[in-house]
Amino acid sequence: MRILYALFFFIGINICISQTNRCSTDEYRAQIGAVKTNKINLDIDFNLININEYTIPVVVHILYNDESQNISDDRVYSQIESLNNDFNALNSEINNIPDQFLGDIGQVGFNFCLVQQDLNGNPFSGINRVYTDVESFQGFSDNMKKSNEGGVDAWDTQTYLNIWVCNLSGNTLGFATMPGDVSDELDGVVIDYLYFGIDILFTSPYNLGRTATHEIGHYFNLEHTFYAGCSDWDGCDDTPPTSSPTYGCPTYPQTSCMANSMTMNFMDYTDDQCMGMFTQCQAQRMRSCLLNSRSGLINNSSCTTSIEENYFSSSSFYPNPASNFLNVYESYAYVEIIDIMGRKITELKANQKGRVNISKLNSGTYFLKLQNKTKQFIKI
Repeated sequence: MRILYALFFFIGINICISQTNRCSTDEYRAQIGAVKTNKINLDIDFNLININEYTIPVVVHILYNDESQNISDDRVYSQIESLNNDFNALNSEINNIPDQFLGDIGQVGFNFCLVQQDLNGNPFSGINRVYTDVESFQGFSDNMKKSNEGGVDAWDTQTYLNIWVCNLSGNTLGFATMPGDVSDELDGVVIDYLYFGIDILFTSPYNLGRTATHEIGHYFNLEHTFYAGCSDWDGCDDTPPTSSPTYGCPTYPQTSCMANSMTMNFMDYTDDQCMGMFTQCQAQRMRSCLLNSRSGLINNSSCTTSIEENYFSSSSFYPNPASNFLNVYESYAYVEIIDIMGRKITELKANQKGRVNISKLNSGTYFLKLQNKTKQFIKI
């Protein structure tokens, strides 16, 4: 019997060790000694903050030790597009928000754009690729932000949103710095390369770019919805109190603290396909943070090209979004339509081209696989 107990204990340890850490921002803040006062911008009169559209200039630093970590331009473009959908309530998952929370959906009004000039004013893709001798970086350290430690130094963090994409150890998906927590050279967002952008061929439940959405929420001063448990102190009255993080893809309703939980909020821990919204208060907090703590981002004019010009310039289909038909106007040997779960819905074979009837598809996000290319489209 003692042997059996020991076996169960050993199994339990391994389960805990192997569990994915959805977000390490809290651990990072604890490590650097940040004080969680939750008071930044809370004195702002949210009613005076207009819902304008703001352009956020982004530079993506890709640190790679081997080619598998050197993710493609398309993966980066898909991440920017996903952010623009999520921060403007244009993501298809909005259609799945329960009626109870429809009135709480917030539109942030942020448009993320890869910068088009380097620090010397030369044309630039916004993607900074740097080889590193470091095989992996600790899950919530700052080494990836320092060139003398195998990383890459930040661009001016007052005027650029720096995102470091690298191999993170310790099952960590990503982490972010919140306003005022660190010195300027360390400010920004870090994402593991496996979870940056959209990759439907990756079987992880975190393959739709929502790690970046979540971490950039922290970067613009959002706490986890479960931050203080049932005491309901995440800075927003329209996020119901939640005692602990939610994992997986739970059905509605889930209850916690004697209320229905907003498990689909981007600041919870659910799978990517089951996240879908920021609230109006969360949107206001982020706009307040931008206008006050991170106003230098607004004054940066180096971001002039929309992601659509990059991401869809080589596309081989239109329109997007589409309702009844999708037009594939180039010749490919093999074309597939894949749903968000990675299941093949339909296909075109042997150099066929023309119209794909999608009228029977449910509304949502799908992927068009054209030989070695994978592009996202939305059925409305």
